[in-house]
Amino acid sequence: MQARYLVLAIPLLLAGGAGAQQSGPADHPLFSGFPDSGISEFETSEDVNYRVVLGSLQSTRGQVAPEASERVRGNLTQILYEVSGGFSGQDVYDFFVEQMQLRGHRELFSCAGRACGSSEYWANDIFGKRVLYGPVRNQYYLAMGSEPPGQFYISAYVITRINRQLLTYLEIIELDGDVADPAEADPTFLLERLLETGGVIVPGLTFGANDRPAADSGLDTVVELLRLEPELRLVVVAHLQGEGGLEQLLDRSERRAEAVRQLLLDQGIEADRLSARGLGPLAPLCAAGNCAERVELVLQSAEQ
Repeated sequence: MQARYLVLAIPLLLAGGAGAQQSGPADHPLFSGFPDSGISEFETSEDVNYRVVLGSLQSTRGQVAPEASERVRGNLTQILYEVSGGFSGQDVYDFFVEQMQLRGHRELFSCAGRACGSSEYWANDIFGKRVLYGPVRNQYYLAMGSEPPGQFYISAYVITRINRQLLTYLEIIELDGDVADPAEADPTFLLERLLETGGVIVPGLTFGANDRPAADSGLDTVVELLRLEPELRLVVVAHLQGEGGLEQLLDRSERRAEAVRQLLLDQGIEADRLSARGLGPLAPLCAAGNCAERVELVLQSAEQ
């Protein structure tokens, strides 16, 4: 398995202009590049783990990381385009946005200029392609997801270099619907995600009558995670949307969080390492798609 930051491709409508310079590898079937652009690099990889970049880049204690990200696994296509002279980065970005809207994809994150963070971070730490380094003011980034969710993620990075060369780096990651989230079977993967993002959705957790976790909910992965990092302290946070008033949903979500906590305590986890909270419908946003009844593990503190 490979693991690195992910930047994804924009699926676009066929847009081959008269001046297009397409030689060698062709566009991905799901998209075509900006008219009057040629393919400089083309690469595909199968069954790869990536971290999708969903926020601007920051450097803390020498480590570059996005403000938000998400893990995915699937087959990746990477394409580097060089755009012919006479166009601007804004032209390319606007073209991608238009195609995104026509396709009905969900925008997950976009930025331009300094709001994206250092271009050096994108070129070296995210893409591993020095050729994408350029003035901060000349960069654009767009990330999207399929609609309905769970089919692919998409994004594009556009940069005009100091020599006025206009480049677009595209990738598309097509998710394998038959492959489970690696976090469900790998506590080390889940722990890595938790430490990097501060919170994770408990995988494979379902509830039955009286808001009790189902017998096959698979909390063994969470138990192993806690045993891997003995100093880890977490808040079990339950979310719940649906029928019922606010107080009812808050009460039910509190019961769910307490029930999950108790099952973990029954597995030998120390009580002072876990607390429980129920938020009901008060935190509806979730990048993973349909997760109205999710339970999250939220990092409280960890002594390194």
